[in-house]
Amino acid sequence: MVLGALHDGVTVWEQAKELPGYLSDTFLHQRLGHSAPFQKSLRDVVLDGLPVDVALLVGGTVLGVVIGLATGLVSGARRRSPADRALSIGTALAMSAPVYWFGFIVLTLFAPQSGSLVQIPFVSWYGGYVPFGEDPLRWLQSLWVPWLVLAAPLAAMCHRMTRASVAEVLDEDFIRTARAKGVPEKRVMRRHALRAALPPVVGLVSVNVALMVTNVILIEPAFRLPGFFRMADIGQFRGEQSHVPSLEVVQALILEAALLISVTMFLADLLRARIDPRAGTRT
Repeated sequence: MVLGALHDGVTVWEQAKELPGYLSDTFLHQRLGHSAPFQKSLRDVVLDGLPVDVALLVGGTVLGVVIGLATGLVSGARRRSPADRALSIGTALAMSAPVYWFGFIVLTLFAPQSGSLVQIPFVSWYGGYVPFGEDPLRWLQSLWVPWLVLAAPLAAMCHRMTRASVAEVLDEDFIRTARAKGVPEKRVMRRHALRAALPPVVGLVSVNVALMVTNVILIEPAFRLPGFFRMADIGQFRGEQSHVPSLEVVQALILEAALLISVTMFLADLLRARIDPRAGTRT
């Protein structure tokens, strides 16, 4: 509404009078407008690219959490060891470097069709996306490197959170009891220390969903993945050099991003409440 008011040169109050009809058309009837370059409704364009957007967000998030938990357990159990110091340096690099740098390095040095150092056959390459229904293995090949690139900053944050959480619980009574009973150390870490680290890690994921969606927007053009975030840039998609997306396209972008963020945060908060009994208690 505000974008429309600024674009049309009318007051926000005048636009607010049309808010009920706008909300009904947009959210209930999904009337997002028509896309002339694609010759179809924006709703259909969004739905065409949504599977790629969701696959990137889910794959990058899951991979980031798994890597962060695994490396955080190692560092938490072996603080100040060479492995801990190496992982600390790696997480610092992952958090400080933009995600598209990692994608650029892979495409420039190792991709099958563009690698200048060595061309690795199973690495994802620019424009190599194939839908899952056509070829599941090619689909996996086209996404596993973007997943790793997306997972890098989240894995670094989850690593640090897991390491801190494990360090706090190693002297707790339930850890001492498990060790006194002769439970192997690896099992103690997996079944007890990891369980204590899960709630803060899930909470960390919840508050960083917006960052993950932003990185998805950056990665799709880098690997030429046909998600809506890339297709919405009509100028780039059609080969034009200077084209500003229409207000309808911007609106669709905002709606999809808000939907992905809200749904992911909701699921993460439900999971956190499920695994952490303290989340639902009152003090």
